[in-house]
Amino acid sequence: MPDASDQPLNPEIPEERRFVWRHLEAYLAGELDPADCRRIDDFLKECPYTREYVETERQFIELLRRCVDEPPTPCPEGLQQRVREALDRCECEVLEVQPPRIALRFPWLGAGLLAAASLMLVAALILFGRGAPVPPSLPTDLAPLVSSVSMDVPRAERCCYRDAQEGYRRHFADGPELPRMLSGHKLKMAEWHCTEIEGRRVMCATYDAPDGGRFGLIVFRCNCLEKAAPQEMKAVEVELDGTLVLLWREGDYFRALVGQDETLLRRHMNELRGKA
Repeated sequence: MPDASDQPLNPEIPEERRFVWRHLEAYLAGELDPADCRRIDDFLKECPYTREYVETERQFIELLRRCVDEPPTPCPEGLQQRVREALDRCECEVLEVQPPRIALRFPWLGAGLLAAASLMLVAALILFGRGAPVPPSLPTDLAPLVSSVSMDVPRAERCCYRDAQEGYRRHFADGPELPRMLSGHKLKMAEWHCTEIEGRRVMCATYDAPDGGRFGLIVFRCNCLEKAAPQEMKAVEVELDGTLVLLWREGDYFRALVGQDETLLRRHMNELRGKA
């Protein structure tokens, strides 16, 4: 009878997966022998778990490289604290992982949680690090624009997108497209209006998503905030009396999402900016 000590420690882990782990750094750096690269590529086609892990590592390294290439600047107030809290939660989850079989078969599950939180931090640096810190006058200049969004209007029986699009184009012929679908679902526009606030022309709309979520959209020319938003500021997050505002620059225009649901607003902003 063979001695138990002669048995492999983790017989469930394929040798090809071990090979990927041993050579992952060189593989991602492009320094691995061509034959070994082909061996890894072939295995990644067959193993979705390993492929997902390798892709996560690749994205993380790319984000780190982009952060190194671009000088960092301070994140918006409150963002750093939320990232630290996310890292703390992930660390606690990793410490609480107990099932040994899962830990042996998928050793990246715990590390993946930490990597995801780290990606949040790096992405935050990329998103907000390209611009200047939030100017002190920006919340004051944004407040009248945000207050013009009607977030408490009744849910519409029919969508008024077509009328809104026609009115919007009369005011902003070259403005960015008004969203009609997000995350694969058709939105219903409950209310809209084009108005002038302190001599600044603004388009406001209120959207209802199929899942019940509601958010506001504001569109205006960049010169409306020429003093409060310098040219180098590409995106910013501002909180006004409990209302979250995600603002970003698109050519000669600013677009802003307004609401209470931070997760919903971030998902929609990323899709509208082409980063989904």
